[in-house]
Amino acid sequence: MAAFYAAWAVREEELAAALTSALPSRRRDVLAPLVAAALDHVAAYYDHKSRLADRDVVAALDPHWLNPLERTFLWAWGWKPALAFRFLNSNTNSNSNSAELEALRAATSAAEREVEREVAAVQESLAGPRVLAALRRQMAPARRDGNPTAAAAHDEAVDAVGRALRVLLGSADALRQRTVRGVVAMLAPDQAAAFIAAMLTFHISVRRAGRDWSSSAHHG
Repeated sequence: MAAFYAAWAVREEELAAALTSALPSRRRDVLAPLVAAALDHVAAYYDHKSRLADRDVVAALDPHWLNPLERTFLWAWGWKPALAFRFLNSNTNSNSNSAELEALRAATSAAEREVEREVAAVQESLAGPRVLAALRRQMAPARRDGNPTAAAAHDEAVDAVGRALRVLLGSADALRQRTVRGVVAMLAPDQAAAFIAAMLTFHISVRRAGRDWSSSAHHG
């Protein structure tokens, strides 16, 4: 995932530069394909992350490919969906689609709260007796009680938590993508291009700052 993300970040910078350069033209035939390419690029990240989660959900929940500053923005193992609305400028909000955007914002906030409730429920289940017993068995295999039925039940408890986490990760990532695509669908091509360019540029700035700080810390 780290190698994929490094290459993905290079392409993100290319798309952000292309969008920024094309914005003054306000040409639909130029901007619309760039917006579509950027959305596909974001989707590629989540598709790759999803395949990682299918193989190893714990690895997907620990995004070591992000630098420390990027990780400060994590919500349910990724960017908080509502953050997208901060990249809408005042001209966009003053147009006739403002009511639709506010409805999307409210729906996104409600969906975030639901994900947060589900994350809390899974976290509570991690402290359940069956899960704790299974974890103790894994930490000290020599002390197993020799009861295969109990061991199977404990392992199933851990597997159930893993499956729940996989579903939650998928739900959170789907909400992130759904929110961005929902905003874009309500905007004119030039507005959508400005929105996507602002979002990508912000992420690039965070990644660069985090990389520079990490480098300074290592050499300090």
